[in-house]
Amino acid sequence: MIRPMYFVMCTALMVSPCLLPRFQRRYAAFPVLLGAAGFLASILTDLAAPARLGGFVPSRDLSEAVADPGNHLEPALVLE
Repeated sequence: MIRPMYFVMCTALMVSPCLLPRFQRRYAAFPVLLGAAGFLASILTDLAAPARLGGFVPSRDLSEAVADPGNHLEPALVLE
């Protein structure tokens, strides 16, 4: 679902050139492009949001590293 504040801001950007007099619409494409990019970004963000709902699943390696933080201090085997 698109957030209401993003919807209002992007709509205002896209409609803003219509509120200017005709002789001041020289750079009217810039706000329209920003509004369209905002709509696209908010839609893509909302589409990607359900993929993150799974949460963090710790692995066995991570739990061992947290349980024994000194395991990296063991001396390495040196062959001479």
